[in-house]
Amino acid sequence: MTPDELLLAHPWIARVDHTGVGGLAVTAEPATLTVRHEPGHLPVLGDLVAEHLEHWGEVYDWTYRSGRDTNRPDLDLSGWRATDTGKPLPAEHMAEWADRTAELVLRHRPSQVVELGCGTGMLLHRLHPHLKGYVGTDIAEPVVARLDALGLPGVKVVRAAAHEINGEAVRSALAGLGERPDCVLLNSVTQCFPSVAYLAAVLRDAIDAVAPGGVVIVGDVRHSGLLGEHCRRLEPTADAAEQRAAADTELLFDPATLAAVAAGTNRRVTISFHAKTLTADTELTRYRFDAVLHVDAPASPAATVHAWDELGPDRAAALAALAAGDDPVRVTGIPNGLLRPVPGAESGASLRSMLEGTGSAVLLDPADPTLLQVAAPAWAAAVPVDALAGVGRPHEPLGAFARARLVEVARRELRRAGLPVPGELAARVPDGAGRDAISLAEDAAEADRAGRLALARTGRTGARLPADRAAEPVPDPALAHLPHAIRTFDEIALRALVTLMSGVLPQRASRTAEELIAALGTAPRHEWIVRRWLEVLSAEGLLRRDSGGRYEATAVPDRARDDGDDLARACAALGYPDEMAVFFRTALTHLPELLRDEIMAQALLFPDGDLLTSLSKDQHNVSNTYLNAALGHVLARAAGTRARPLRVVELGGGAGGSTTAALDGLGNSAVDYLFSDVSRFFTMAAKDRFGDRLRYALLDINADLVAQGVQRGGADVVIAANVLHCARNAGRSLRWIGELLAPGGLVVVTEAIREHYLVLATMQFLMSPREGQPDLGMGDRRGGRGRVFFTGRELPAELAEAGLRPVLELPQAASPLAAPAQHLFVAAKL
Repeated sequence: MTPDELLLAHPWIARVDHTGVGGLAVTAEPATLTVRHEPGHLPVLGDLVAEHLEHWGEVYDWTYRSGRDTNRPDLDLSGWRATDTGKPLPAEHMAEWADRTAELVLRHRPSQVVELGCGTGMLLHRLHPHLKGYVGTDIAEPVVARLDALGLPGVKVVRAAAHEINGEAVRSALAGLGERPDCVLLNSVTQCFPSVAYLAAVLRDAIDAVAPGGVVIVGDVRHSGLLGEHCRRLEPTADAAEQRAAADTELLFDPATLAAVAAGTNRRVTISFHAKTLTADTELTRYRFDAVLHVDAPASPAATVHAWDELGPDRAAALAALAAGDDPVRVTGIPNGLLRPVPGAESGASLRSMLEGTGSAVLLDPADPTLLQVAAPAWAAAVPVDALAGVGRPHEPLGAFARARLVEVARRELRRAGLPVPGELAARVPDGAGRDAISLAEDAAEADRAGRLALARTGRTGARLPADRAAEPVPDPALAHLPHAIRTFDEIALRALVTLMSGVLPQRASRTAEELIAALGTAPRHEWIVRRWLEVLSAEGLLRRDSGGRYEATAVPDRARDDGDDLARACAALGYPDEMAVFFRTALTHLPELLRDEIMAQALLFPDGDLLTSLSKDQHNVSNTYLNAALGHVLARAAGTRARPLRVVELGGGAGGSTTAALDGLGNSAVDYLFSDVSRFFTMAAKDRFGDRLRYALLDINADLVAQGVQRGGADVVIAANVLHCARNAGRSLRWIGELLAPGGLVVVTEAIREHYLVLATMQFLMSPREGQPDLGMGDRRGGRGRVFFTGRELPAELAEAGLRPVLELPQAASPLAAPAQHLFVAAKL
């Protein structure tokens, strides 16, 4: 048996690659890194996930045994040491830490508490006098035996891991409570978790377990967004700090990641993030936060938001006055002096002191961990999870652990078989799980670089670049013209709509939407477009809508203005060919006929009848060139970290622009690629173009994909490029997409994340449903009100609710490439 055959026979190893001179790299089988979760049942752990948990169990078992009888029962500090010095953290600091956490729990007036990972019982001793019942769990036998032997009334402590809340031991203990718990507590325990997938399984079961109106408290979370800052504080050089961060052996995550996990439950969850208000300046104060998940809580009045900088010269007095008022308020934008020492900065402790006795809460800004907030009263802190949707960047220790174990296993197997062990033996993990924060940041930077290199190579920047810059990524200054071009598009479209409406809505007259639709002679299938135009014109202040639903004009059309040259320049700036400028101008000129279905939009967009060539006109603009190259880079990474061949399903492949980019990225990698579309025209054209390298199928994202014949769990990557906006219910379609993914699978999505007025006024005619079909977005966040595209907050929320955790988004918000609002999202299956 060859070394490759021997290693591939091991269930943890999915592929073996030869590297350098005689080196080997083994890649983990994705299933070993995953957690399969089914509500009401114990999660099924991959082998390497289980090994990681066993490792921590051994660590704490030894720690608690060696520290027994050396500390106070209510302040047993076994294992608590400062990262910088390695010395035990001061007892008075840890006592305050425990007291503050107990206060956070008791603020919610629980009666029945389940604590997962209760450790030495620091919180148990503080909480149980205020409770009717308490169930604690831990994986370390010494503390379980010690705490349960105390015989405290209403207290039961059992040996169980955090994911075993549905196990027999915990169920039996919960039955003794007589009531459903109204608080599930995980304090200073998530850092021992192997991955976000494991965190998700634990939290979803906790959310299912808690009574309506109860809370799940995730305390003492290490913030992944502050990992770099923490390591830079400890290390003398940037390189050393980055190496330290990448090697961190604990799970860190951020509010966006936690919100994505909570969004995947079947219950209504709001969430608040609480800053540490400890007096001493230590890593516990600087880099950690507490999160409270409110489950099925009654709706509360919205809080009035005030900016810290606008509170005047005596901010402390103004804050106290707001907190003492009768109405709920939030104060935002407070610099955390421990992390951002600028004028006006405060610490969590100083804010707590200012607000003593007001019932307020000191919060962490979910988007920026160097900022604080205040909510008064404390219940005003909670916000819906989808309001926090976004791409998280957690730090998962599972990848580093798995790589180390795989090297050990590979070396052991080779030695047992009497085969030589190569001097260079490395291990890899798939992209979908176990990624550390440093590599996630590198992935985003590399994908962005691939997109910018594509712009340089093709010259599709809308600006002239020096010849010697074609081999370098296009920098932001060379793209500074993009925002102006997008504004020009919007302004031209709005002027055309104002001119159209002026013909049926004279000055000082008013009409209802129905009257305007009738006056324009609108075909029934296009009525939704007119209603959307009216909403947009009202939002832009170009129409006024009264309380009775009647519209009147507030803008006078400029009939003498010719926007043709401006339109052509804007199209050129955005990388569109001349034909697209002709289409836009022609469509705007013929809006009345398009509305009446006297002219079909297809006839304008495809004037020569060549559908494929006409659609290809739009594929090589600046945004598509950038995003498609980034997509190709993502596929190339996936191909290098999974068993051959990489299994890809592309939905809504259309004219094949993203297909070409994916295949370019894959190069010579082995691939099993299923190209699909709802139209046989496109699948046949793709077969003519790509030949036998691909498989082809007719698939509709508005129907169950497995029922249409796609293998459940058979795809490593699913591509949905500019197709989700065609879904009648994107959330449902994403759940069907999720069913196609193998363990650790990825979904790659490109979509517009704002409504472009020029598209709304022209190409939207192509989206009008046939008679009898429901409107787009009826079951998702678009609400079936004529809005075709999602916002940048809505799409990550839809992904998260479908069990798909967003891990990458491009372009970055600060780049001019963000102006066209076309984005790439990569999400991993939880």
